[in-house]
Amino acid sequence: MTRLHPWPPLPNAVRTLLQADDSEPLNTQTDHHPRPRPWDLCALPPAIEDAVWLWLDHVAQWLNWTYGWTDDHVIPACWHQHENIAHELAALAFTRIDAYSATTPAYISRWHDDLEHFHRRTTTTLGTNSPCRQGHHNELPPRYTTTTANRAINQRPR
Repeated sequence: MTRLHPWPPLPNAVRTLLQADDSEPLNTQTDHHPRPRPWDLCALPPAIEDAVWLWLDHVAQWLNWTYGWTDDHVIPACWHQHENIAHELAALAFTRIDAYSATTPAYISRWHDDLEHFHRRTTTTLGTNSPCRQGHHNELPPRYTTTTANRAINQRPR
């Protein structure tokens, strides 16, 4: 029988955060809950930031080992340098925890659909035959285009 690789365990700091009582309401001034959500990478406090990013590295490795049978299903090592991939990987990782801890397996097939969508969006982001999947990071989208667009947005009359 083949031994399957175990899902990476959550870091203790993240587990504690998720188990804490969260009865405080949403802060409408910041759109954040008083207790940070570890899947919201933009709102991670320094106390858990390193733990979450390291755990997501382990998640990417697990996904590559378990599901990365073709190049378009491999999460490149530079995933953390592509903001949208990082955000989506965090969401995918935490929804897997929810799906597999449910009292019914009904959500597992939905998580696999989410995984397929993640792979498709990653390929859309990186492009086919991406240098990133060959170990050569490519900054996408071109920063010139993004910088030009943001400058135009900032210069619009308000």
